[in-house]
Amino acid sequence: MKLIGKAVSIAVLAAAAVSTANAGYVTTFTAGQTTTVAGATVYDFESGKPANYTGPGSVVNYSVSGGTAAPAGDPSYYYTVAYPLQSGVGTFTADTGASYNYFGLYWGSIDNYNTLNFFSGGNLIASITGTDVIAAGTALGDQTAPGSNRYVNFLFDTSFDRIDFSTTQFAFESDNHAFASVPEPATLGLFGLGLLGAGVARRRKQQ
Repeated sequence: MKLIGKAVSIAVLAAAAVSTANAGYVTTFTAGQTTTVAGATVYDFESGKPANYTGPGSVVNYSVSGGTAAPAGDPSYYYTVAYPLQSGVGTFTADTGASYNYFGLYWGSIDNYNTLNFFSGGNLIASITGTDVIAAGTALGDQTAPGSNRYVNFLFDTSFDRIDFSTTQFAFESDNHAFASVPEPATLGLFGLGLLGAGVARRRKQQ
């Protein structure tokens, strides 16, 4: 398992589009295929499926028509749920005693049947679908469009220790999963910068 970290200021995230939700998180989008968060632990899947990941899902470096599609422009290994099954839930579980308030992923061919569920101590704290993060005007499931293949960042005002990657159809493809515990001052700064930035799009998610 290869881990990589980018030592770049977290403030960069605030320059992208932001949405707020009742669950207490901010969503941002950054250019490229990996995180810009300083010190984040990144799973790039080049050494296979890490032990923290369980349930249906595979790590592959190819596409199969009607089965799985590599995120646009990504020739490397990536994580695909629930391939080779049509549907299922793959789970990331943090090491014992560990938790995070930031998660990022390069989400490929974003679709409405792809769902991320975040948990803390067994309690669901947020549920996010592809519809919540796809760029306006982009077709769901488009395998090549930048608006449906993008690096998505989630910053929470609380910690999580588990993520379920759920899909009801082929498939939920992603790469370069990034985890971090952002100190509270930086968290508050990002929330402030994101919410006050000029031209920022805001959308309230209804529960």
